[in-house]
Amino acid sequence: MRTTRTRTAWAATLLAAATAAAAHPAQAQQEYPATLYWDSGLIDIPTAWVAPLTGDFALNYSGKRFEPDPQSDAKLNYSGRLNSQLTFSMSFAGRAEVGVAAFSSNPEAGAFARALLLREDDFRRQGGAARWFVPSLAVGVRNVGPYKRIDRFGTGYDLLPPDGSNPNARHVADALHQDFNTANSFYGVATKTIALTDIRSTWPDLSFGFTVGFGNGLFRNHGSVPRGEYAKNPTGGLFYGVKTDFAPTPNLTLSLMGENNAWDFNLGASAVYRGLRAGLYVTELGAGSADVDPLAPATSFYNYQKVAFTLGWQSNIFALLRGEFLQSRVARLERTRQELLAEITNRQQRIAALELELNRYEAQNLLELEQRRQQAEAELRQEREALRRLEERLRRVEQQNPQRPPQR
Repeated sequence: MRTTRTRTAWAATLLAAATAAAAHPAQAQQEYPATLYWDSGLIDIPTAWVAPLTGDFALNYSGKRFEPDPQSDAKLNYSGRLNSQLTFSMSFAGRAEVGVAAFSSNPEAGAFARALLLREDDFRRQGGAARWFVPSLAVGVRNVGPYKRIDRFGTGYDLLPPDGSNPNARHVADALHQDFNTANSFYGVATKTIALTDIRSTWPDLSFGFTVGFGNGLFRNHGSVPRGEYAKNPTGGLFYGVKTDFAPTPNLTLSLMGENNAWDFNLGASAVYRGLRAGLYVTELGAGSADVDPLAPATSFYNYQKVAFTLGWQSNIFALLRGEFLQSRVARLERTRQELLAEITNRQQRIAALELELNRYEAQNLLELEQRRQQAEAELRQEREALRRLEERLRRVEQQNPQRPPQR
């Protein structure tokens, strides 16, 4: 029954996305926000994606509501109901993303990084079968640092008050997390984006991103907590998810996401407006309601549905330091746009000439001209395909130009 409800929720998410996109056709551009705890991705899982420009950064704060911890009175700077994270990441050359996550209010911290090995957009421009089947591929690592006892929520350590032998507050792994070992959690991931307009130009401009990957550490390790108590739908390290974007207005993009983060199912939505992003999620969908037992600390953290939120800011550090960075980028995009428009005009003229010639051959209906007519038809098909690729490239260029509205 629980599996049926989860599948129904996933289907409802995708149906809502398609309905909204049909009502508001817009320029959909797939991008990925910061996750609840680490690098960019869906809700919790990473994706094979890196922000395209050097200096693109994301600052993100997230919070997840927990049931009260029965042992919270013995700890310093501890919220018994809100698990919070603060992350910062930056991209380089559209191929690498690095950052740091501060988990809990104590705080402890861990670094993360990802390298994009294969980018599907490079094959999309080439055309052919590769544009349909070659995904983006990436490898990455989470929780690089000394705090190896944390779980998938970033919890695991107590900040204990000073005692007689030590005048400083101390980070100590609590009794529940003594056997966790999640430092240097490596993963590999593939992401494939499919745009409806690539299939048929008259369909809504809506894209779907499909992700699947595998990891260790944070994706597999559950310490000495029994697997069934730690999560209801573990996969042994396999994670997967889907995401879709649509734009009801030129400056507002909405995203719907669903995933299994190797432990349980999560659903959520986020909105970004001029670089400011907010998200709301429901996690551990398969776990049901909370049943906290004061004698079983694991019941305060795991195996019940939770609500989480994110607040973030995305921008480019060079754009903030030097305003001309984006101005020069806009100038380059405008030059590329003008070149594409000129080539499109030439292609359109060539198509018109070929259509005129083809009509003349058909009117003459002479057998000796049949071969020439067939040749003209082949040239016409080639020119139309070239025009379609140029128009697609023009549309992507105009999407990247923040100072020019899309041309209709």
